[in-house]
Amino acid sequence: MDTIAAQIHGKELIRLPFRDQTRNLVVLRGRNSTGIFNVHTTVEAFNALHGTNLRVVPHDVADVALNVGETWRSLASCFGFVVDASIAYEKPGTKLGEEIVFSLEDEPRVVLATGKYEGEEDIALVTLGLSAKDFKKDGNSVVLDISDDRLIPVPNFPSNSGWYMPHNRTGIPHGREVGESRDARYLNKWNRSYVGLLVRQVDADGCNLRQYADVYSKASWKHAVVAEVSERDAAKIEALLDSAPTQQTDRNLNKK
Repeated sequence: MDTIAAQIHGKELIRLPFRDQTRNLVVLRGRNSTGIFNVHTTVEAFNALHGTNLRVVPHDVADVALNVGETWRSLASCFGFVVDASIAYEKPGTKLGEEIVFSLEDEPRVVLATGKYEGEEDIALVTLGLSAKDFKKDGNSVVLDISDDRLIPVPNFPSNSGWYMPHNRTGIPHGREVGESRDARYLNKWNRSYVGLLVRQVDADGCNLRQYADVYSKASWKHAVVAEVSERDAAKIEALLDSAPTQQTDRNLNKK
C-alpha cells in the first residue's frame, strides 16, 4: 500500500520439517520493521525485485516453526511477526452487523463486510491465503475486500484472553477455556470489535510467547516479515543470503 523497502534481514534459509515435507522460511525484515498492512506489499516488492514467488508465512507453518523442535531459535530476532491470516470479531455478546469496524483514535479505521454471517454471534471470521489486493485504502480507512465465501467462521469465539484449544482449520484458539498445555494456545484479544491480521510471537525478555496468538494489533504497530520460500526459489534466496552486504532497494508497487 506504500513504498516498501524490499530487503533480506535474516541470516539463513530456515528449513522446517512440516508434515513429511520440508518448508523453507526467510526473514525479510527484522523486529519492529513493518506496519501490519504493509507486510504483504513488502513480500510482493521483494518478489518483483528478485523474480521470486515468496509468500507471507501461513499460520499452520508458523505454528509448527514456533512449537515443534528448535526452529523457533532461528526466528528469535523477529519477536512478533504477521502470518497469512486475517481475523475479525465483534465485542462479546454482540451480533454481527453488515460490517465489523475496528476504530481507535489516531489510527486508520479497519473494516470488513460480514456478508452471509450478518446476525451471527460469538464467532470470529478468519481468512487464509491473503494477498496485497485484499486490502484497499479508502480515505483514512483500510477495507478488507474479502468475499464472504472466503471467510471461515470460527465458532464459540472466546470473550476473554486465555488458554483455548486451536480451531482445526484456522488454528485460532476457541471454545471453552482450558489449562495451559503443549496443545493449547493462548488467545490475546480485545474485549471490543476488531479487524486485522494475526500475529505470532517468539520470545520477549525471557518469556516464552510461542503459543500466543495475538489478535489485537493496531495498524501502526510494527512487526517482522517472515516469508515462505518455494523449493524453486531456495537456491536464489541462499545466494542472496550469502552476498554481503545484502542489497537494499525501494520498490513502489502503486497499490490501491
